[in-house]
Amino acid sequence: MSSEIKNDYIDWLEKAIAEEYFNYYKYSNFEGRKYIGGESFGNVYCVNMKNTDTIFALKSFNIKFNLKEVVNKIKLHKRVDFHRNILQVYGITRMESDTIHQANEYSLVLEYADSGTLETYLKKHFNELNWDDKYQLALQLASAVECIHNLDIIHHDLHANNVLIHQKNIKLADFGLSRKITKESSNTLLFGVLPYVDPKCFNDEQNYVLNKKSDVYSIGILMWQISSGCKPFGTYNFGAALALAIQNGKRETIIDGTPNEYSRLYKECWKYEENERPSIQDVVSYLKLLNSPEENIIEEENYSISNDQNDIKSRGIKSGEELKKTEEINTSNSSSLGNILELAKAIDCVISFDLEKSEISSSSKNQSSIAYMILG
Repeated sequence: MSSEIKNDYIDWLEKAIAEEYFNYYKYSNFEGRKYIGGESFGNVYCVNMKNTDTIFALKSFNIKFNLKEVVNKIKLHKRVDFHRNILQVYGITRMESDTIHQANEYSLVLEYADSGTLETYLKKHFNELNWDDKYQLALQLASAVECIHNLDIIHHDLHANNVLIHQKNIKLADFGLSRKITKESSNTLLFGVLPYVDPKCFNDEQNYVLNKKSDVYSIGILMWQISSGCKPFGTYNFGAALALAIQNGKRETIIDGTPNEYSRLYKECWKYEENERPSIQDVVSYLKLLNSPEENIIEEENYSISNDQNDIKSRGIKSGEELKKTEEINTSNSSSLGNILELAKAIDCVISFDLEKSEISSSSKNQSSIAYMILG
């Protein structure tokens, strides 16, 4: 980064702090710093606010190389910080020069996730989870991704170490590689961990551009991981051979005991052709059905719904057994995700979930209020 460009970002930070666009925390107000983990862009620590029980996470960025990342992360998170399943960015701090740490190091002050990454959480607690718990994790994850997709933002780097858990709830994290979708967007480099990456990227000749359906592919892999508790292709060496196998159709094996409706969805998500994958809105609609408090609305081989949707709206949702008595969908088509999504759309208006309205907003919502660019 040139000195002139770097100064522009410093000016932006100082102006944003002065105008209280975000909070600035004095580094001296933190204590008990503990190292959590590291990555190419910096390190992550947990700290306590002095004289309180409040815990924050600090994510450091070397000003010499990554000040732009700090600015972009702040701008991005200011647009999505209303969503309960997206990790909150509270502000920024600056580490003063000393003999141990690198001088002029900026850090984001983040919400602290008490259970670490999804991968770590599943290793420790998988045997405690029932299918309702797994459905809820999958829905929360998909809802968070739907939120950023509704703002025309793609994550680019969805994997089990960028999904955190706090008090048993999903917290989608690390938007450092997220970008506003433009024609100039490119993915000449593969980001993330191999098993989670859209396999169409593995074909260099196609010059494939990561898109929203690439995130949907990653969601499918993460749904499998939630169902299994295991890292995808964990017994394989990550390299060209595995990439080629995945490109040629190799996928993880469905875990015994997985409900058909769940495995059917993640198999749709991890299809090779992007136009055969569902949208994230469809994924959310389907998972909302699985999370419905009404039992047996979706059954393994028999989906039912009244042809008169107005009648359903006026009566409210009945039990699965009552719905079955109204009108049965042809069982020969019961494996079709489309039928299930039609069911979701028909009853969506009368199913209540413990999610904020902003989390499940439709992609058809007017986007005029979010037309501005986020990149500096």
